[in-house]
Amino acid sequence: MASKESNKGGGFSSIIPKIPQKDIIIFVSSLSALVVAWAVSSNVFNLTEAISSPALVAAETYALVNSGDWVVHVFDTTRRVVYGFLFTIFIGTILGIAMGVSKFWRVVLQDYITVGLALPSLFAAVFAAMAFGLSDVTPVVAGAVISFPFVTQGIYEGVKDIDNDLIEMADSFNVSRRRVIVRIIVRGVMPEWFAGARYAFAICWKITTLAELIVATSGVGYVIRRNMDALDLTGVIVWTLLFTVLVMLIEYGIFRQLEKRMFAWRQETTVGWS
Repeated sequence: MASKESNKGGGFSSIIPKIPQKDIIIFVSSLSALVVAWAVSSNVFNLTEAISSPALVAAETYALVNSGDWVVHVFDTTRRVVYGFLFTIFIGTILGIAMGVSKFWRVVLQDYITVGLALPSLFAAVFAAMAFGLSDVTPVVAGAVISFPFVTQGIYEGVKDIDNDLIEMADSFNVSRRRVIVRIIVRGVMPEWFAGARYAFAICWKITTLAELIVATSGVGYVIRRNMDALDLTGVIVWTLLFTVLVMLIEYGIFRQLEKRMFAWRQETTVGWS
């Protein structure tokens, strides 16, 4: 016997369930074990120069946060990522819709999208650096070139998978075109669009930082390269952790919340036996 219950609080619980306390305990335990193993390996086996240590990383992180030097570099990287992401969404959405509704554009673009999906990230970063040199355009273009094919492919798959029977039924009941677009087409494509957007945003972070490693005078990637040149492993780890924390904050503080609101209309279906 199947029953449907509304998601209280507008949550998208069928896809993003609340994290059980047991999972949190497992995550914290595994992280603690990793830190302990790291500390033992670095101190007992005298590998501090090779893998640093939790104590050194914690001390340098504290000093960096208090100094405020990280703000400028994080802001520059975030700005470049956002520019590249917005360009990705704009181009990827248009091309994905064109491929989904037009056989001509599907034939024209499919091979290019396939190549784009397979293009190595380093190649895009190097080519962008050679083309645009030492400027903000380089990381923006590199991130957009690598990430937009994922949005395009997702939108195309979403449009292609829309149930034509629903559209025909809506037409039979004289449902307005606006309602058909909003309630069937947009909602049908939105999961693929959002999944592609989240993935593209993550890729933009990676490629932007990679491009900053190659050619930039500011940003997280630039600072990581500077620490690498100075053979400062602790500094590299600190900035990598800072980058990771920032990405996770955006993921859980923005994308997860947006997803809950955008998909609040969905209903959770539970299956049981009477």
